[in-house]
Amino acid sequence: MKRKMLITSLILTLSCFLTGWSFFKQDSEPEAEKYVRKYICHYTDETIKLDGVFNELCWEKAKKIRFYHLNKGDEKQTYNKPFFPTSGMLLWDKNNLYVALEAKDKDIWATIEEHDGNLWSEDVLEIFLKPSKDKRHLYEFELSPKNILLDIFYPSRGRPFCDGTKSYESGLKSAVRVYGTLNTWKDKDAGWTAEVAIPFDAFRETIDKNPKAGDKWLFALCRYDYSVYLEDKELSSSAKLSRQAFNLYEDYNILEFEE
Repeated sequence: MKRKMLITSLILTLSCFLTGWSFFKQDSEPEAEKYVRKYICHYTDETIKLDGVFNELCWEKAKKIRFYHLNKGDEKQTYNKPFFPTSGMLLWDKNNLYVALEAKDKDIWATIEEHDGNLWSEDVLEIFLKPSKDKRHLYEFELSPKNILLDIFYPSRGRPFCDGTKSYESGLKSAVRVYGTLNTWKDKDAGWTAEVAIPFDAFRETIDKNPKAGDKWLFALCRYDYSVYLEDKELSSSAKLSRQAFNLYEDYNILEFEE
């Protein structure tokens, strides 16, 4: 019986590895595509299971948005591809905004365990949303390879980051899949994925009702990547930010809700 269980376990482990490898291999060389600032976010009636796999049919109609490398500080931006490519997709239903993120990575690093920890000091994927152009409000959601969440509400971009802004709780739900081994730099990982559902109730400080078709928000999907394969940490974003600052919502992508 023990031998049978061991064989079964080895088969499942190998299956997961091969699935992960093929998942990243199929998109190892993203096609060149024209940058489009406006992203059409399609509506879905399909139930999305948060598991980090993106195998629901509705994800097939969601267009991928690519990330761009950001030069340091105030250096002029050239918008090259990141060393390790990253992409995202978005969908919505009557209750939630869904975000799927895929980050290729040969050296995945995450040690922080506490909710609302300083996740940007390790590998992290980030979502920035500005639901209203008439209010200064900005929302930030960070997710680590350990599926740890940092969610922040900024009443204004001028409000400094502090424990007060950390006290905001969004109700976000997420799942992460790591294709490799965490915190082991001597081997080569494939990457990691995150699948996220953000309830529209998370934005009640800014909007009093859920979005409808035709509504437009501003957003940026961003990444901190720390790696033994990089000379320094790399920052990248779906938005062509004019400098290396993730709160520049003037440069964000436009998110247009569509049925």
